[in-house]
Amino acid sequence: MEDITSSEVAGFCVGGFLVAVALAVPKVDTFIANSQRRSLGLCERCGGLNVVSCSKCKGLGTLSKGTLSIFSGIASDRRVGQEDASMPCRDCGSKGSLNCPKCSGA
Repeated sequence: MEDITSSEVAGFCVGGFLVAVALAVPKVDTFIANSQRRSLGLCERCGGLNVVSCSKCKGLGTLSKGTLSIFSGIASDRRVGQEDASMPCRDCGSKGSLNCPKCSGA
């Protein structure tokens, strides 16, 4: 094996730091949004709207058949020219939103 240079080690460290930051950004954003809502006296979950987006259909109200949820529409078993096979979301009743569990007291 070749010797690893200090530039390569620094590159690995910077790359690891960037990956850690990219993974932490949604959590930091959620923390800041919740603290702002709390300081304004709003619900921390919905921000005073009394509804939240359905987590199963991501607020669309429909689920695509054959689509891998990890890639959210990139990988599909549909053929070119075939119409989109979708089914209504059972969790939200095809509305795309649910009553906020914190506001409704559930």
